[in-house]
Amino acid sequence: MPSKLTVITLLFEQFELLDVFGPLEMFGLLPDQYQLKLVSEQGGAISSSQGIQVLTDYSFQDIFLTDVLIIPGGEGIKNEVNNSILLAWLNKTAPNIQYICSVCTGAVILANAGLLEGRKATTNKKHYHWVTQYGKEIDWQPVARWVQDGAVFTSSGTAAGIDMSLAVIAEQNSEDVARKVAIHAEYLWQNDPNDDPFAPLHIVR
Repeated sequence: MPSKLTVITLLFEQFELLDVFGPLEMFGLLPDQYQLKLVSEQGGAISSSQGIQVLTDYSFQDIFLTDVLIIPGGEGIKNEVNNSILLAWLNKTAPNIQYICSVCTGAVILANAGLLEGRKATTNKKHYHWVTQYGKEIDWQPVARWVQDGAVFTSSGTAAGIDMSLAVIAEQNSEDVARKVAIHAEYLWQNDPNDDPFAPLHIVR
């Protein structure tokens, strides 16, 4: 067993910056426990929705192991939801991953890959109706900051991914460790997964 757990985040063109780097900041504050890597379909540099380019460590052709996989949302998610190469890679990779996480509309990829079947899940409430068209037999939660169903974590919009990542850290370590990480970042952890203050702002049925 490696001394560190590996957290790999999927990048695609027009990903959302905070969906990626908010959670990674939390894991990165425990450098003795986690190593952080990025993957994209072809590897190389990927542009965020905000225009910033990020260099990925791996492509889908590379062989690597990960303990935690994070799938962000962003403007480019609509171009990826039916990406057969991505969906095939995800289904091939998923059985070997300890925890699979999505932030915001990233849940649509998990849904379309069939990885949320029979599970509870949530997503960005502004895009709730679009995301929840995908997948089968998913118990979508219209009011949830994040949802854990076994080894799968899904979060609401953008900043909720930070709360979710702290929940993953608490799951793997302890709530005390997660709280210390949040304090170090001077971040107010919304640690109640059912407290979703943004759901009432959108039409969620």
